[in-house]
Amino acid sequence: MVSGDCTSFGGATSPIKLTLTHYRSYIKQLKQQLPICSEISPSSEQIAGSEDLLTEIFLRLPPKSLLRFQCVSKHWLSLISSTYFRRLHTRRNATSSASTVGVFLCRHPNYDFLTLNEERLSSMGRIYDRLSDSRGSKVLCNINSCNGLLCLGFKSDDAKTEFYIYNLTTGHHRLIPVPGTMVVKSMNLAFDPKMSDDYDVVCVWTSVSDNRLRFSVYSSGSGVWRHSKEHCNNIDLCCYRGVFWKGAVHWFSQTGPFLCFQVDSCLFKSMPSTQIPEGQWYRNIEYFGESGGRLHIIEIHKPQDIEFDVSELKSDYSSWFVKYRVNLEFLTNLYPVMVNQELYPPEDYNFPYAFTTLCFLADEEDRARLLISLPGKIVLYDMHNGIVKELADIKPDSFRNFIGGARYDCFDACTHVETLAFV
Repeated sequence: MVSGDCTSFGGATSPIKLTLTHYRSYIKQLKQQLPICSEISPSSEQIAGSEDLLTEIFLRLPPKSLLRFQCVSKHWLSLISSTYFRRLHTRRNATSSASTVGVFLCRHPNYDFLTLNEERLSSMGRIYDRLSDSRGSKVLCNINSCNGLLCLGFKSDDAKTEFYIYNLTTGHHRLIPVPGTMVVKSMNLAFDPKMSDDYDVVCVWTSVSDNRLRFSVYSSGSGVWRHSKEHCNNIDLCCYRGVFWKGAVHWFSQTGPFLCFQVDSCLFKSMPSTQIPEGQWYRNIEYFGESGGRLHIIEIHKPQDIEFDVSELKSDYSSWFVKYRVNLEFLTNLYPVMVNQELYPPEDYNFPYAFTTLCFLADEEDRARLLISLPGKIVLYDMHNGIVKELADIKPDSFRNFIGGARYDCFDACTHVETLAFV
């Protein structure tokens, strides 16, 4: 027997509490609540009895709905929970930014989750509750996301860190065994459901006697580590922001060259860097990530700039080119608090506009959106139709406190999608 809850349907006046043992009992109880559905049509009977038809329907549904539908009957539970169906669904619904359901906003020691699909202001729920089975008293200190899976690091009181791969949709997780000789700098997930059911974890680490960055790859299929002979002396490499794209993990640097690491061969691959603006000694990178099957970067060259470009890396790795030009001047009319000059004169504070670009989302049809953190708000700007949607309020309202914690920084965001993938 499988128990479950169903919310109101059609003309029902209150939620229906069901204990379901078979599809027919589900229909029977619905008929009692909804007299207008007095008969089961032949087509419904045909679909309910055909595993092939059910499979085709289920393959088009999101993972969270499928997990609920497992409660309908033993037949549905058996079909949806089968290894064959889960693998087929994961491959058929290989993720993209178009299917992004939310964003993890990471401000140590707090990790919040913001849904992108609410039509009204939404509160951000703590993800600690979702991780309580293994977290205990440990502190969540690392988060990396790739196509629905999360790599999370938990630090204990003795400063040791354990790393897990999580699927928050299914609730499953797996411990990654890290050799004691590796001092971990970052863990980077590499998972392409179109290519394989397995995933890799690229670890950037140093040894006790060597300050050079080294690279190793853990494969979920074999359960073993492969150690690369490559190393990197660029200590400014933002190794905690690795982005998986086209079979490789990519890292940017504010002052040095960018780095690309091919996962299957454990070798570096040539990758172009963006130009450091003349008169500056560093790049002011606001965003670096994959969306719509392409790699993008956002740089704001001057603190005063409220106009900036979204650049894209050519698929042959030959160069970066400007994909979009963005002007957020109109937002200052909607949100005057973005303009800092009244509170912080330019001679005292050289950032007259208060905003950060948390995330860039583009789908395969080039429809692009920007997730922007403003003083007191997080908004989603649709660059295709110009619509701005408020997603969350952030407290406190004192602007002076936003620099310290109430406005999220550009690398605090981590996108998340739903998946039935195994861990």
